[in-house]
Amino acid sequence: MTRAGESVGKAVGTGIRAVRRGAVRAGHVGADAAATWAERAEERLAERGVTADHIRGIVADRAGLLVEKAEEVEKSTRKTRKQLAKKAKGVRKDLAKAADRARKEAKVRAKDVRKAAKQARKEMAAAKRPSHRRWPWVLGILVAGAIAGYVALTRRPQEVHLEEEETVEPTPQDTTPPTTTPSDSEAHATRNGRVSDRG
Repeated sequence: MTRAGESVGKAVGTGIRAVRRGAVRAGHVGADAAATWAERAEERLAERGVTADHIRGIVADRAGLLVEKAEEVEKSTRKTRKQLAKKAKGVRKDLAKAADRARKEAKVRAKDVRKAAKQARKEMAAAKRPSHRRWPWVLGILVAGAIAGYVALTRRPQEVHLEEEETVEPTPQDTTPPTTTPSDSEAHATRNGRVSDRG
């Protein structure tokens, strides 16, 4: 394992050295190419009657114009930045006010919506419930009353008349009480459910 680490380390070191040398060579080649291109450009400009000093002046003038334009843009951008900042501040205030208003309206609407939802739930519940019919209750009460009356009448003790007694009304002339015989009192006792002691 240690040998493998050493061989990897050597390979990495060799690769880094090769890259550095390649970068140095590329820099030298680039500098040489730039120098040759500059010489050729000067030759061509000299053929047309333009000197290097003339080109430097043109570049300097252009650079001055660019600097002036940059300063103007900077000034205008400062002004516009300040104006935009003021507008943004106003817009932020307006947005905050609008958000507050919207929040308040939303609260009011939410209350209204809750009330409407509650009312709708009540109406739906009332619509789902079947209508109560009262006549079965009334009929049941009447039947229960009739049954209770029938039971009360059937359990009432009834008088049993075995024989009809002839009632003799006393005449005004006859003021003496009627005389009863023992057989009459026994009949009367048996009619009433008593047993006579005589006998």
